[in-house]
Amino acid sequence: MKTAILVIPFLLVSWIAELNAQVTIAGIYLSANDFINNKLSFKNNKAGVTYQLCAEEQMNSSYIKIMTGNDIIRLKKDSIFGYRNSKHNSFRFYKKTAYEILNPSEPILIYCCASSVTMPASYPEKNYYFSLNPFSPVYPLTKRNLEIVFNKDDRFKELLKVYFHSDDELTVYDSVHKIYYLNRIYDESKLESEEYYEKIREYKSKCGIFY
Repeated sequence: MKTAILVIPFLLVSWIAELNAQVTIAGIYLSANDFINNKLSFKNNKAGVTYQLCAEEQMNSSYIKIMTGNDIIRLKKDSIFGYRNSKHNSFRFYKKTAYEILNPSEPILIYCCASSVTMPASYPEKNYYFSLNPFSPVYPLTKRNLEIVFNKDDRFKELLKVYFHSDDELTVYDSVHKIYYLNRIYDESKLESEEYYEKIREYKSKCGIFY
């Protein structure tokens, strides 16, 4: 009986610690370097200062609003990198538009942005984009744009032709290795020459690799 009495408080403390660990802190990435280093500003702190980010409410505005107590802080979108919301989703502002970053930890960043389609009915359509890194411009995610951005990377361009047959395949996710195929191929393009060309021979011997 004594053992059971001791175990219950221990389990309760462990559960509370786990619950607290699951709480996501929202905040602002003031710069691309802050995003790389996972540094958030205007986040709730131990001193009791709380912030309420209202980014989603002002998608068509040139600024975002942060509420703290009775005060309102406005930041211009073109002066900051982006933000992270309470659901742990990170967004980048580019030309005043918020792009959701689907793979924050991968080399080539892939973004998603919903646009409204009115015909034949009104519904959101997801469009995909990419950037070479957090400092680079954002482009529509197409094979052609990748070849332009990586115009000096012959290995990567060759693997793009071997691996991907259409633009739609560029957003395929490798659930086994927990990485987008696009970045997996990019990593493989950096292998040593002998290993790289062995991969090329292996890929070219296969037909319809995504099917």
